[in-house]
Amino acid sequence: MKKKMKDDNIIKKSFISSILFIIIVMIVFYFIFKDNNYKEVQHMFVTADRRFLILAILCMSCFSICEALNVKTVLNTLGDKISFKDAYKYSLSGFFVSSITPSSTGGDPMELYMMSRDKIKISHGAISLLLKLLSYQFVLFLLAIFGFLTSHKIFMSSLGNLKYLAFLGIFLNLLVFTLYFLIIFFKPAILFLVDLFSKLLHKIHFKKADSLIENLLKQVDEYSKAATYLKKNKKIFVKLFLTTLTQMILYYCIPYFVYLSLGLRGTSIITFISVQSMLFISVSSIPSPGAVGISEATFMKIYSQIYPETVLGSAMIITRFINFYIFVLFAGIMMMGYFVRDNFKTKE
Repeated sequence: MKKKMKDDNIIKKSFISSILFIIIVMIVFYFIFKDNNYKEVQHMFVTADRRFLILAILCMSCFSICEALNVKTVLNTLGDKISFKDAYKYSLSGFFVSSITPSSTGGDPMELYMMSRDKIKISHGAISLLLKLLSYQFVLFLLAIFGFLTSHKIFMSSLGNLKYLAFLGIFLNLLVFTLYFLIIFFKPAILFLVDLFSKLLHKIHFKKADSLIENLLKQVDEYSKAATYLKKNKKIFVKLFLTTLTQMILYYCIPYFVYLSLGLRGTSIITFISVQSMLFISVSSIPSPGAVGISEATFMKIYSQIYPETVLGSAMIITRFINFYIFVLFAGIMMMGYFVRDNFKTKE
């Protein structure tokens, strides 16, 4: 009964977040199509080279596949012999919820919840997500540094005042990376932060301070045990890094294949990877569901020096549909399918 109630609560919250997400998307696309003729966008899409659009879609498909491989790698190392199908389920669920919640905050709790439904230990699930995110943040910074070194002139000259928002996004990503790194590799530092947090809670007379701190300390111990085990398997970090690097390079190639599909030439794939790496790290931590609105605005700014003005709006819409909107819809449908299937099995 408790499991059913929790499932209903998860579905209810996801439904509400989805409705809010759809409203935001509708507002954003109202302003987009106000300045871009819908028929022109449709014409661009219909006349685009299908071969390159298929390559772009395949790149996006590999994004979640690589994420699933990372989760499977860590959990298998920890002794949880899960199938790729299960790992893909966790990946899709996390992607969907992170896309409809501010700063992608809901993705990891959803993945952890889906793992717990399959009887995976919370500590194992948490450490798999932490390692995946640590690798993810590390690759983001490596590619962003590469992007800034090779395309900083495009980035700085095209964004205008939006560059301050971009710097905020970069700072937030750095903060998240540092926190994950400390949680996994520096237990004393985390214990120090927990102690400071405890003193703050007691100072403001928070009623459940002791139980909250006790739970935090238990989780820190569990993370530490799992991390100690993983440190003995150093090859896992190389696997995670290479998989994540492949994942993000393929993702950053999507705008390039859209560019080619529209019959445009002259800008190299390296430039697209560089520019997209800067764009992505700039908006990924912005407190807006899926960075909707700011991603579109930043795209229009930063790619204005690459695309002709006549096709810029169409290119942005096609790119965002491939690397975000269509996949969010697919992930949402699949996630609801998982819930329905599991509940049906439970009833049986």
